[in-house]
Amino acid sequence: MTDPRGDRVSAPRRAGAFGSLAAGVALAALAALALACGDEQAQAGPGQGPAPDDDALFGAWKQAGLEVSAFTDADPARHQAASCRAGTVGGVEVVVCSYASAEAAAAAQEPALARLEQGGATTASALARGSRLLVVDDKRKADPSGRTIHAITAAFRR
Repeated sequence: MTDPRGDRVSAPRRAGAFGSLAAGVALAALAALALACGDEQAQAGPGQGPAPDDDALFGAWKQAGLEVSAFTDADPARHQAASCRAGTVGGVEVVVCSYASAEAAAAAQEPALARLEQGGATTASALARGSRLLVVDDKRKADPSGRTIHAITAAFRR
């Protein structure tokens, strides 16, 4: 077999029946293990496990050297959430919302981004993780480099 330049190349090899069977068995075993574990992280996939609770999240932000204001209850209707809390982290406005399920939180992410865009946000983010949604908006232009928002979202993803 030759390529378009005339160089000799070997034909691609296909996995034999045993290779396909072994891969299928391994995949089935992993799926069964994930279901058997029953925890949110195993079902959500790698890096998509349950979001940290408020205390752990606030602690992670403080550990990253960010000043965390007091968080107060916020209107959950804006994000179609069960509950929301709002405050500032490093001078940037942050809202953390809780949902009944990971699916509901994930479904709220795009509308939150759209609202930020419609509101004229230039430096903002909305991330769902587990049954929580993090919405970050630098309305005060306190983070022109984006480093603070990066630190805020990185702590939420851990």
